[in-house]
Amino acid sequence: MKCENCQLFKLTREFPDGTISLTCRHITSWCLECLVGYLKEAHHQCPMCQTELSEQDVVKFNLFWEKANFKINLESFSQTHDKHSGPTDETSGNIYVVLLNGEKITLSFSEDKTVKDLKDDLYDEKKIAITQQMLIYNDIELDNYDNTLKSYGINANSYIQLIVVLYSIPKDLALTNLNFDLSWEFPNSGCDYLDGTCMMFEGDKFWRKYDYISMNYPDIKEIWHCGDEMKYNEAKGKHRISARLDKLPNAVCQLYFILSSWRSPTIGLFKNIEFKLYDPANQGINLCEYTIQRAADSQAVILCLVNRSRNGMWKVIPVEETTNGNAKNYSPIKEKIKSFSLFNTIL
Repeated sequence: MKCENCQLFKLTREFPDGTISLTCRHITSWCLECLVGYLKEAHHQCPMCQTELSEQDVVKFNLFWEKANFKINLESFSQTHDKHSGPTDETSGNIYVVLLNGEKITLSFSEDKTVKDLKDDLYDEKKIAITQQMLIYNDIELDNYDNTLKSYGINANSYIQLIVVLYSIPKDLALTNLNFDLSWEFPNSGCDYLDGTCMMFEGDKFWRKYDYISMNYPDIKEIWHCGDEMKYNEAKGKHRISARLDKLPNAVCQLYFILSSWRSPTIGLFKNIEFKLYDPANQGINLCEYTIQRAADSQAVILCLVNRSRNGMWKVIPVEETTNGNAKNYSPIKEKIKSFSLFNTIL
């Protein structure tokens, strides 16, 4: 998409977690570089429709630009655009594969390159198993290995989304439970709780949560949270969430598994944290492997998404996003989830 200010093809949508939630949607027709420059000049209005922007909107864009690890070298990008402003050769060059965390992988493109060739290249580059690669272009999954990229409308300079799928649960599998086990030891400062929570969404609407308070609901008895199981004499506790995926309403397509600290300011103050997401029929596989030290300075971490696909499959997708919020106040966690590029997406 062209920026309406500078007329260059600089997409505002290539953020690590999707577009920012804004007061005014017209603003996404400007590229991020132009928009941040405009806002830094003390303008607090949308450059398109003059809608007043909140201070929070302005801060969001500035922070995104300052901290973004996905930024393109815009000067080089502009030169490339100018160089190819006339007729271009779309049969060779580079394509760009973008992960959910914003990392961009540059790979060579040719018009006879197949989906399998691309997945092989990604394996060579990132060592991501081919069976765990889900490639999306224009909201369509590249699921036919023998098809060329060009048959999907992909040309040189195209951007493709890569989603790493840790595990797929077939529709016809007689799944007893999907279990999430969590255990921890108290911080040095005294008794505290590390909360395991599952948040479920119907499309873009929050459906319900399962945590130490909302342990079960009368309409679906096959989904439950065990509550706090504490051994105070040993300074430790544990949680378990168990879910029968086949008992969920059809409209519920996304389950997010979250860890958060109750009293302590950060998760890193807890000792010997262990967690595992698994299918009881195959307990040897942890579906959500994450190095918890990466979230040590955060109040909460959204570990993974269990996502229902169009074909009825359930896919476990790593999220691994830190955030504020906890079981006393889930609002920051909900807002973080709604900012994800995969939120309300049926793959």
